[in-house]
Amino acid sequence: MSPAILLGLSYPLAMSRMAGHVVGGQPIASLIISVAVGVPWLSQVVCGPVYRLMGPVVDARPGECAGQFIRLWPAVLAFSVPPALVVTALVALTTHWPAPALAAHFLLLMENMVFAQSLMVADLLRRRRHWALGWVAYAASVLLLPTAWYLPPLLATVTQVVPLVPLMPGLLRPQPVPVKDYVADMGRGLVLGGVLWADKLLLFLTVGTQWHIALAYLCLQPAVLGYTFYFAIATPRVTGALSDFHQGLESVSIESLRDRSRYLTRLMDRALVRAVLVEALGVAVVLAAIAVLAPASLLEAFAVSLGSALLAALTLLAYEIDHAGDPALALWLSAAHLLAALASFTLVGGLAASFAATALVDVALIAVSVVIYRARWSSPEYSFFWRKALSW
Repeated sequence: MSPAILLGLSYPLAMSRMAGHVVGGQPIASLIISVAVGVPWLSQVVCGPVYRLMGPVVDARPGECAGQFIRLWPAVLAFSVPPALVVTALVALTTHWPAPALAAHFLLLMENMVFAQSLMVADLLRRRRHWALGWVAYAASVLLLPTAWYLPPLLATVTQVVPLVPLMPGLLRPQPVPVKDYVADMGRGLVLGGVLWADKLLLFLTVGTQWHIALAYLCLQPAVLGYTFYFAIATPRVTGALSDFHQGLESVSIESLRDRSRYLTRLMDRALVRAVLVEALGVAVVLAAIAVLAPASLLEAFAVSLGSALLAALTLLAYEIDHAGDPALALWLSAAHLLAALASFTLVGGLAASFAATALVDVALIAVSVVIYRARWSSPEYSFFWRKALSW
């Protein structure tokens, strides 16, 4: 939760000191918002393929993880440029900002992309304190020098890169990546990651900054909390059980494998339920706070917080359907949400109305996803065995 907590505290405190300062004729706050709404989605697009490439190294040779990432980094940076250009072009088409403001947008977007990539070594090696240090540097820069819009991701990247300096010669020996597979993984990240993050970018592209930004990001926090809880707290146990289950495919009896599959399924069910409960508790806390502090915004807060919580639930279900060996269905479900969100934010418009319209579609998609999830994980000992047998 470091990003949500630190940035959620630092930016509101720094916004008043940004007033009156411009970049390329645009307020600094508008520039920062235009980048902030796109960074999470682009990070998933750009970084997702790297996790797949690094997975075997982390599992078999964790000591080589940092060096391997350094050799991959030039390719990752190169693949980051086209998505960043596309987002900047969309901002240009919808805002009609002058060239200097768009250049600043692209620069800040790329700086944030580099920072997101620099966090991957600490994340892969589970160096949580070092990972959080990057966000502390980011937030501290925002608080101390709020008008230096280019500085936070730069300083935050330095905290992650300094330990990697001895390995930097690896940049001169870049490792090529399979372009077709890499682009395919980027496409998967675009669709799967778009479920949770596309709405913020669509909101900016359709209405600019004419929405309750602080309210929207406060109402997003329960979804982020549930999502983070699932991957940071619940997933490690599931990952261990899944690894044990895969090892058992080659060495244990069908009875023992069935017991392992039941244990794995119970763990996954429990993890999903607990993540949803965390989200529900977060929504209740946010709505209680809004009811006290800004009761006139309660209906709007309900639509945004509930809509965001549904986004996170749909994202987690799509991931688990993907892990069950049905990536096509996971992509179709996610793509259906993206189409619904695009229609809602362009045709309906507005903060509450767009989230409410999208939520209606997401309720149906979640119902379908639950049925598919239960079917795919009902007998994993058989489905995974036959998948492995066919791969031979």
